[in-house]
Amino acid sequence: MLILFLVYKVNLIFLELIVYIVCRWLIRINQLLCRYLLGKLYNKFIHIFTTLCYKMYKKILCQFKNWIVNQQVTLAITNGTPETTRDITFNFINYLNLKVKHKKINKRFLEWFIGFTEGKGNFLVLNNKIYFNISVSIKDIQTLYYIKKELGFGKVLINGSINNASFYVTNYNNFYRLIALFNGNICTITKLEEFKIWLNIFNNQFNKKVILIDRNLKPSYNTGWLSGFIDARGIFEGQGKKEFNNLKSPYLTFIILDNNVNDLSIINNVLNTRINKIKYNKFKNCWMISLSTVKKLKILICYLKKYKLKTSKIMIFTKWCKIYNLILNKNHLSIEGLIKIHYLLKEINKLN
Repeated sequence: MLILFLVYKVNLIFLELIVYIVCRWLIRINQLLCRYLLGKLYNKFIHIFTTLCYKMYKKILCQFKNWIVNQQVTLAITNGTPETTRDITFNFINYLNLKVKHKKINKRFLEWFIGFTEGKGNFLVLNNKIYFNISVSIKDIQTLYYIKKELGFGKVLINGSINNASFYVTNYNNFYRLIALFNGNICTITKLEEFKIWLNIFNNQFNKKVILIDRNLKPSYNTGWLSGFIDARGIFEGQGKKEFNNLKSPYLTFIILDNNVNDLSIINNVLNTRINKIKYNKFKNCWMISLSTVKKLKILICYLKKYKLKTSKIMIFTKWCKIYNLILNKNHLSIEGLIKIHYLLKEINKLN
């Protein structure tokens, strides 16, 4: 690698020297030619003309030089010099071969669904038999029907006694589709261990030998996974100090809750919350990450506008963004602005 770098530098210096010498000679030839043809009375014109010629020749020679340099860089890369590190992404090839025939692959939905499942879903084992379900509040039942529609399989069950609804999957074919979807695409440690046990029971129950794929997959702002996990575990809230006739000056916060501190560490790497450490919430008996700085919240908002939430949490997020924009525009410094903001905060608290 060092030898290639030195060769590259030497060639670059050599090319610069050639450009300089050729340009100087072309200028001299133009000067002699113009003096011979036009005479001494046109020296000023000659000077302007030769300057333009110099710029033109230099541009042509520089383009030639850049072409040579690009060829050297290409050659260096093919011989193993620096190359970009590619992020590991979700792989849906196995699922593509097993999906319901009339359904098309919706990559963003599948990424969101995996994140949502890792936050809300359950790979259950009971009496040496496997089950899969996602339970949500009854207000989010439309999200379950949306999941059923996109996957093309599964059922939705309403449990009126506890005011919730569940999406669940039955039979071998659908279990096998879930395995093709989740195997190698799980990000959190807790859910991977749960899936590992679930897969072993599946192999025993149906006499199969499906091998667990652990690709050490990491979520990022470039996929829909985090959006799904936020739909499952995220909280948008606001609080503040008393000002302007006992009205509260707003203070927006985004929180993610999880029972496993290692799982939150993975989320923490995505959110890049180096200043805000992972904390234990005694009141909710779980670990939490919080974002409150304008810069971090702006990045999160931009992400969620691209990878949209799919539960009723989208209504909370929309009102929360309105407050963020009001604060950003300094509207919270006026009584009228504070009244508007606190009206939105009341609506958010009702929806939460």
